[in-house]
Amino acid sequence: MLNETQPPRYGLLCSYHENVQRALEECSCNYPTTKRLVEFVDDPAITPQMLGNILSLLVDLDVIGVHSQRNNSNRYDLTQYDPARMDELAELLAANPEP
Repeated sequence: MLNETQPPRYGLLCSYHENVQRALEECSCNYPTTKRLVEFVDDPAITPQMLGNILSLLVDLDVIGVHSQRNNSNRYDLTQYDPARMDELAELLAANPEP
């Protein structure tokens, strides 16, 4: 459904979910900003803006929480990170790759 309603966000998620998952799992900060999390992303193609879009989508999908939504940098609540839900999302993406 996401592919039909928001193809750009779906494409970002398909392309980079593994890198983002690794970053979420390696970050030791409970409430990081996008700038903090981008330090844990191995792929230099992922910009902070792209990562922010993916993190926002993961909040919408209840994979992570958001600690604060502000005009500047959001802080994401990694204490609410659900690795099982992220794994389930990865399986769904593998079964329904980007066209």
